[in-house]
Amino acid sequence: MTIAEWIDRRDRPVPAAFRTFLNADGPVSLANLLAAAEIEMRAYSTETSRDRCAGFALLTADAYLSYACHLAVRESGGTALGDITERVAREWIPPKLG
Repeated sequence: MTIAEWIDRRDRPVPAAFRTFLNADGPVSLANLLAAAEIEMRAYSTETSRDRCAGFALLTADAYLSYACHLAVRESGGTALGDITERVAREWIPPKLG
């Protein structure tokens, strides 16, 4: 099943206006959902204007991360949540300045 098919089969549908932003390819997996979130975070961090595009990139990253957490709980009983947290902290949080 692809990421798009998996998203479309969720109990709570994604609003149509936002669904168009969730267009990651590939089979649904924890790794692919996290990779999709990372792509969106890179898009957000390189967006210079912090306008709507940046906002939607951030929301999309959050959605993929939320889906990854949901999948982790369903597939591993939550044991993978610690790994997700460490990955996010390591790759998404900039080092402290100063």
